[in-house]
Amino acid sequence: MKAHVVALASVVAGTTPAALAQFIHDPPWNAEHINHLPAEIRGAVLAKCPTRPDAGHYFATYYHDEVHLHFEHLHCGGSSFCHASGCLHETYRLTSGHYRLVESIYKSGND
Repeated sequence: MKAHVVALASVVAGTTPAALAQFIHDPPWNAEHINHLPAEIRGAVLAKCPTRPDAGHYFATYYHDEVHLHFEHLHCGGSSFCHASGCLHETYRLTSGHYRLVESIYKSGND
């Protein structure tokens, strides 16, 4: 089924599947990963950074009504969110239509 969709998209766009794949590109460090966050969370992240940050693919992970931020996957104008006891991890939970910070801890990669 997926191959048929790609083939149809290729015909419509007048490109081959290989050429179509070249257009779909998501760099590993990308400001768009920040732009796709819910507004409350995006605002909180931007407030932490002196310059426009870039985020890795796993900066934000989603689980049911929660968004988990992993600051080891954030480039933020020379700021670091990691130290000897680990890196900052924040959890936001959707409550009454808004995301609220419910946990902010430093965790090592083994936790």
